Amino acid sequence: LNVRYGAGTSYRAKNYRQLTNNARNQNSRLGNYYINGYKRGVVCTVTRAIGNWGYTASGWICLDYCTKL
Repeated sequence: LNVRYGAGTSYRAKNYRQLTNNARNQNSRLGNYYINGYKRGVVCTVTRAIGNWGYTASGWICLDYCTKL
């Protein structure tokens, strides 16, 4: 799942070095440390939402691809 600088596909996606340590550690435990964005199974907290975009500690993600816990 791409993590972006803003709420929309027109914003650039971040690479794995730009993610938080927590996100990188979860990606590592899920089998691929060097993935850009969140790997399936990463748990994150959305603190703000604009339409179908949510803001996490690492950046903006599309909520269409997320599951609420």
